[in-house]
Amino acid sequence: MKSFWFVFCFGLIFNAMAQKSKVIRWPEMETMLADPADSLTVINFWATWCKPCVAELPHFEEARKAFAGKPVRFWLISLDFEEFKKSKLDPFIEKRGIQSKVFLLDETDYDKWIGRLEPGWSGAIPATLVVNNSKKIRKFVNSELSAEQLNQLINSNL
Repeated sequence: MKSFWFVFCFGLIFNAMAQKSKVIRWPEMETMLADPADSLTVINFWATWCKPCVAELPHFEEARKAFAGKPVRFWLISLDFEEFKKSKLDPFIEKRGIQSKVFLLDETDYDKWIGRLEPGWSGAIPATLVVNNSKKIRKFVNSELSAEQLNQLINSNL
């Protein structure tokens, strides 16, 4: 009986520590983007208040599962305001069971980083960036992606 309670309590604690967002600033994001690893990084820029963004999130979760075991990683970069992390973003992640890495980019001066991320990008979301620095791959899509479009984007750059 003791082992049952141990497992039960461990499960509660583990569930409470489940995937949540991590707040980052532009210098950390820039370092992440410069990673020389030979893997394809699929980065989606989104926000909880953006209906097209929310509509496409399940495609990224499906792709994460479909490409498991392949050199592909998924980062969801939230552009929500940092003060809503605990009240909106983290509950959103938990409710939808999002397992991809979620980062909240805490930069309110968008002019400081948007042009450095992708010249010509207005900052409109959803937007997706696919990067593999070792293979010199960098593709940017500034529109909502269907599951088919996302899978094609990934497959064509693997």
